[in-house]
Amino acid sequence: MAAVIRQYLTYKGARTRVELGFFGGNFLGLNPRQINRLLADVQPFLDSGAVQGIRFSTRPDTVTENTLDLLRSCPVSLVELGAQTMNDQVLDRLNRGHTSDDTIQAMALLEKRGLGAGVQVMVGLPGDTRESMVRTADILAGLKPLTARIYPVLVLKKTLLAQWFRNGEYQPLTLDRAVAISAEMLRIFTRAGVAVIRTGLQTSGTCDPDVIAGPAHPAFGHLVLSRIMYETVVQKIQYLTYDQGAGQINLCVHPRYESRLRGNKNSNLHRLKAVFPDVDFAIHADPAMGPDQVDILKYPV
Repeated sequence: MAAVIRQYLTYKGARTRVELGFFGGNFLGLNPRQINRLLADVQPFLDSGAVQGIRFSTRPDTVTENTLDLLRSCPVSLVELGAQTMNDQVLDRLNRGHTSDDTIQAMALLEKRGLGAGVQVMVGLPGDTRESMVRTADILAGLKPLTARIYPVLVLKKTLLAQWFRNGEYQPLTLDRAVAISAEMLRIFTRAGVAVIRTGLQTSGTCDPDVIAGPAHPAFGHLVLSRIMYETVVQKIQYLTYDQGAGQINLCVHPRYESRLRGNKNSNLHRLKAVFPDVDFAIHADPAMGPDQVDILKYPV
C-alpha cells in the first residue's frame, strides 16, 4: 500500500490537504489485526506530514467503542456510514445486518468521539417508496452529518437483485423517477446544511457490462441538479404575474451554470414550454449571478 500512496502523492494539483480514504468496503468490519496493519502502513505518511488525515466507509453496526479505540492514534476526518435507507423492513429484506437504530447510535457515538460523520443512501431499493426514501433523507439530515452521498440502485449480473429482477420480484426505478426522488433528497440535505458530495455512481462514461437494469447514466448528478433548477424556475414563474401570450421570459443564470439550466439536450426548456405553452423562453448569461441561482425576467434584456 505504501507504494500506491507514494505514487498518488506525486500527482500534480493544487491541494491544501491530503487525506487517505478506505472506501468500497466495511472498514471497521475488518479483523482488528487488519485494521491495525493498514493504519500502520499509513502512519509514516502521517508522521511526515505528507498525509494529514484518513477517512473511510463502514457499516453503521461496526461503529462501537472498541472499534473506534483502534483509531485513537490516527487523525480521522470523516467516517461515512452505509445507512442506505432508514426503512427497517427494506434493510431486513436485503439482509443488510443492521437497523436504522444502528445508524442513529453510530452517529451519536461518532459525535461523542468528536469524529466527523457522513451518510450514504440508495434510491430505489426493493420495498422502498418515494415516501420512505424522503423520510430517510429527513431522518438522516436531522442527525446533522457533515456529508451525504446519494446513489441510484442498479441491477448487476450474478446478484440476488438480478434474480429478483428476472423473476419479476423487483422493478428498478426509471431514470426520470430516480432523478426526481434524488432531487427531493438532495434538497432536504442541502436545506439542513449537509454537503452532498456525490449524487450518482462513479463512472468512466462507458457502458458497464455488469449493469443489466436500472437508472444508469454517466451524468446522473448533472441530471439531478438540472431537475432542481427546472423546479426552481417553475416555482418562480407560478408566482410571477404575466399576461397570457405575453411572449418572452428571460431566464438569467451564471454562464457556468447555463448547461444545468438547459438540462440534458435542452430538456428543461422543452419541459417549460410544455407547462407554459404561451411563453417563449430565452436564456441570458449573467456573470453577476451566483452559483445555481436563476432569475426570471418578463421581457428581453
